[in-house]
Amino acid sequence: MVKGKLDGRGKVILSVAAAAAVLVNAGAAWAYWNLSGTGNAVAVAGNAIELKLDGRSDDSRPLYPGGTSNLTVTVTNQNNFPVRITSLSPGDADVTADRDHRNGGCRTTGVVVAQDVLKVSWEVPKNTIGVFTVPDGVKMTNASDSACQGATFTIPVRATGVSNAS
Repeated sequence: MVKGKLDGRGKVILSVAAAAAVLVNAGAAWAYWNLSGTGNAVAVAGNAIELKLDGRSDDSRPLYPGGTSNLTVTVTNQNNFPVRITSLSPGDADVTADRDHRNGGCRTTGVVVAQDVLKVSWEVPKNTIGVFTVPDGVKMTNASDSACQGATFTIPVRATGVSNAS
């Protein structure tokens, strides 16, 4: 056999080996792109219960037009994990005055949460009620009815927070 030349038998073997290599590589590429699988996975998580928030103006610092007062927020956490509240913002409902002041003509309260977002850091343990104060967290605008001065106000608030479970 002369170096660099193939006889008929060598050409056939080389051709069959090349064809087999092409087929094996094509099959591997098809398998790579078309592999799929199924299986089952299980994750267990408890249901989160929405926090109950009750915002009120401070009885010891009555509001008057242009004045501010503390915002007291009661947070009820019925979850089986602690929660850390990071901010408060005004709720969707209207601010209302106590019954006596409403009956006395307080319809337009002019009471608002002092800022669009109040940054806080409140830890509320699982299955507990926490009471927190935001100094000067509410204010009364000049748009309030005169009958609203000195009332205690219910102030809807919304909280943002995270589970504080470790």
